[in-house]
Amino acid sequence: MIKERGQVVQIDEQFIWVETAIKSTCSSCAAKSNCGTSSVAEAFAGKSVINKVRNHLKAQLHDQVEIGIPEESLIQGAFWVYLAPLISAILFALGAEYWLSRFIDIAEWQVIIFTILGGAVGFGVAKYKLKSDGPERYEPQLLEVLSVVKGSDGSQDIEVKQVN
Repeated sequence: MIKERGQVVQIDEQFIWVETAIKSTCSSCAAKSNCGTSSVAEAFAGKSVINKVRNHLKAQLHDQVEIGIPEESLIQGAFWVYLAPLISAILFALGAEYWLSRFIDIAEWQVIIFTILGGAVGFGVAKYKLKSDGPERYEPQLLEVLSVVKGSDGSQDIEVKQVN
């Protein structure tokens, strides 16, 4: 389970919106000066993301919560969104270039059209697959509700209020 802590910024009847900070470990990396990823990470430093999460633990506004998504769901979702259209586009291009060209003359622009068509078919298959699995499988889940408690010395401790 990939977990992240955040703060509830909005409440609905069944859902909460949780704000989480975008984090990067690039600042501690020795290869940061030679890496393009660190440049991208710096552009998003200090930014936050708001996730819509089903509120089955009755979290309140401004509560600290922990949300998560199973690794398996993340990997499968990434496959369907990224690799399925790419594989489909490649298969359509190869089919047009090597199989269809046996029957009719195929120009390069037609292979390009088949490649684009293959990518669109791949996106369609991915969309169908992700919808048929049910959207809740790929949504973040509320794992626990935390509350911030001030200690007698003024320090802040996070204490578990409710656990799934």
